[in-house]
Amino acid sequence: MDVVAMPDFFLDHSSTCDFDARSLTRRILSVAARGGGEISNVPQTLEVGGNAAICTLALANLGSNVHPIMKTDALGLQLMRHFYQTPKVDLTRIKLTGSLSPTIILELRNRSSSTNVMLGDASNITPFVFEDLDSDDLATITKARYVCVFDWLYNKKGTELAEKVFGYCRTNSRARTFFDASDPQPRVKDLSDLNRKVLRNELIDIWGVNENEALIFARLYDRKLKRRSNNTVLAAGKVISTNTGAKIYLHTADYSASITGDQITLVPAFAIVPRRGTGAGDSWNAGIMVADALGLTEEEGLLFANAAAGRYATYTKRVYSTLPDIVDFLRDPALKLKRVREI
Repeated sequence: MDVVAMPDFFLDHSSTCDFDARSLTRRILSVAARGGGEISNVPQTLEVGGNAAICTLALANLGSNVHPIMKTDALGLQLMRHFYQTPKVDLTRIKLTGSLSPTIILELRNRSSSTNVMLGDASNITPFVFEDLDSDDLATITKARYVCVFDWLYNKKGTELAEKVFGYCRTNSRARTFFDASDPQPRVKDLSDLNRKVLRNELIDIWGVNENEALIFARLYDRKLKRRSNNTVLAAGKVISTNTGAKIYLHTADYSASITGDQITLVPAFAIVPRRGTGAGDSWNAGIMVADALGLTEEEGLLFANAAAGRYATYTKRVYSTLPDIVDFLRDPALKLKRVREI
């Protein structure tokens, strides 16, 4: 299948810390107190960053033909050629009218989970607008099976991009539209405009959210949804789907769910020891798109996406699954599902 992914490509500088936030804080304060120095034995990696860019890698490994439409600079394009060493990723639609935006990611470990703290600089991110698309971009969008707009958070023109790209898909193609806004909290004041121009206009077919994002968006329609519990999060997904017409795919550390109106299908996540957090949601998004394209049932699709994210999270480095990898992962006799409470 052919997938268009836009618009974010960043450079992630990841530091995998084998300790939690309090331990890191104590070490930083100790080093600062003695006038500076190094916290040693912290593995460092340079990797693809950005929801669209990471999902591109995950989709390509699962066999999809991916057409990223993104802005970067000359160095960014060279890095893309390094990271995307597969014919499954078409780099002909990359535009050299942007900048390379690096992000520092601290991967912190807790007893049973991992936490990401990101230090980003959005000041030099070039806005991506519909007018940046040329006729070849539009032809690629027209032929795609899925057209994805990610990372509304960092694109200052994200509302206009989603409105016009998804509107174009409605009138010029049969592509299924996929939306993942990322964390909307820093731009909560802009949500009413996004709701008016995109969400309520039924322009989104598939919408991927985590539990925090679900609650924030649901409060556009029901301000009573405040307490963070599994039942409340699922109710938030129902509220969003009912008000937007989108199929909501909710993914959490404990379970994932497909929500269409009042219909909910829930599948527990796998009981794994997570060694990586950044990118797991993007791997999940790739998995659910592939599952949708394969025509799997709702339960099968959620299980497939959970496997894509779960296997990814078991590695300290970013390792993206192929279809045979997913099969092997699911056949592991030691693999168990989590117990989900309050459902």
